[in-house]
Amino acid sequence: MLPEDVRTRVAALRDVLHPETEIGFHGHHNLGMGIANSIAAIEAGASRIDGSVAGLGAGAGNTPLEVFAAVCDRMGIETGVDLFKLMDVAEDVIVPLMDHLVRVDRESLTLGYAGVYSTFLLPAKRAAKRFGVSARDILVELGRKKMIGGQEDMIEDTAMTMAKNLGLLNSRGELISAGSLENVLPT
Repeated sequence: MLPEDVRTRVAALRDVLHPETEIGFHGHHNLGMGIANSIAAIEAGASRIDGSVAGLGAGAGNTPLEVFAAVCDRMGIETGVDLFKLMDVAEDVIVPLMDHLVRVDRESLTLGYAGVYSTFLLPAKRAAKRFGVSARDILVELGRKKMIGGQEDMIEDTAMTMAKNLGLLNSRGELISAGSLENVLPT
């Protein structure tokens, strides 16, 4: 999502909920927008922001709390958080526990760009290998179709349709040739 998407959704909730109802927002960092989207949520009426220290989470991670707290401090938004202690926890406790640093890599950027949930990635990679089409193209097509979490069964159907349209399948739905796999996201 982009900040305007967040503003629209949070404002829609704010318009129909009782004023005392707290609205929360959980931002992912797949487009590098976790901080900006969290600020947009606050500006639109959210009172709770979810994130994680060092951005810990799948893909490009969640809104990194220490960065969010620093931005809030610079903007004059009170958080009640000790920024420097939070920074120390991120670097000294969380980062050493991580298998790899979260970052906006090709895969997470594709997920963010396509607007699909991170659980689509591994099934899209499997479908790409099975049907000889690009996992990136599958994810973008799923986003175009506005697929949401819980519709993972549609990934194979989408990949099969794409392969058929490219002439990669025989009449029994079997892969004729491997096609061009150079754009398949690495496993």
